[in-house]
Amino acid sequence: MTVHDVTEFATLAVIFILIASGSFSLMHRVSQWQRQRRRLETAAAQDLSETRAELLLGEWTPALAAQVPVAGEVSDELRRELYLAGFYRQSALMEYAALRTLLIVTPLVVAGVLALLVETSQITSVVVGGLVLAVLGYSLPRVYLFFRGRRRLRQIETGLPFAIDMLALCLSAGQNLLAAVKRVSRELRFCHPVLADEFEIIRQHAELRTLPHALEQFASRVSTPEVRNFATIISQAEQLGTDTGAALIEYANSMRTNLKQRAEARANRTMFWLLFPTLLCLWIPAAIILIGPAILEFQEHRRGAVQQWKQSRQEMRNLVRPPETAAPPPRE
Repeated sequence: MTVHDVTEFATLAVIFILIASGSFSLMHRVSQWQRQRRRLETAAAQDLSETRAELLLGEWTPALAAQVPVAGEVSDELRRELYLAGFYRQSALMEYAALRTLLIVTPLVVAGVLALLVETSQITSVVVGGLVLAVLGYSLPRVYLFFRGRRRLRQIETGLPFAIDMLALCLSAGQNLLAAVKRVSRELRFCHPVLADEFEIIRQHAELRTLPHALEQFASRVSTPEVRNFATIISQAEQLGTDTGAALIEYANSMRTNLKQRAEARANRTMFWLLFPTLLCLWIPAAIILIGPAILEFQEHRRGAVQQWKQSRQEMRNLVRPPETAAPPPRE
């Protein structure tokens, strides 16, 4: 065997080894990718099944939500109201649409079934009742969101000065702002649970990204001037390097003053609106006291006048009555 043959054989062996190793490596990568894809698809299917099981109406939720879809500006507005009411789940809007669809469709179906069973004269009443209940089913969830959001917003505004004071105390004790937020969230759990949940969300967002971003999200969820000012004060104090505790104490004092003024204004409005039921309740006894004797006296005079008129009428009848004719003498 010559040297040229040996070199050619070695070259072919190297090429074969390279092609074989590359092929085996590519097949191994492809098998790993397919195995990982199957594992991800299985996990996604399990998460989807668990998520659908956790939905308000179970697996029927997506189908019901698609019957009366919510899109555009209405969707954004509804999402803000859901956030303000405390519904932070990703599927909150879909669950709301599904529940509203159920409240609309159920009265219509029940009214249609009853219209087939009742008499002809009662069909109109059944249909009108079903339409009224369907309209109520469309509007009542939005009304519930509105009042729940207002109540939750009032709770946050009431507890925010206490939270700011506690933040200032934690900062003056040497803790950083993130640790102070965590401590305040734990301490507010019993007296102001709604605000404690919001501070816990702020802490989680700050750990994932930054504290200014978490405060910006908090201000977007709870769209009030107090919360926006609170987020702005902390963000600017962190950026400028000023004393955050002193700024928070001053802002807490101004918030207490504003809340006191609001309470006084609300009390004054309450006193004004209480005048109407007070006057209504006092009008009835005042009318009885002032007009009652006159009415009784008028009835007494009326009764006497009626009696005199009856007597005079009887006397006039007696006067105009013709004299009785004498009876003829009896015959002998």
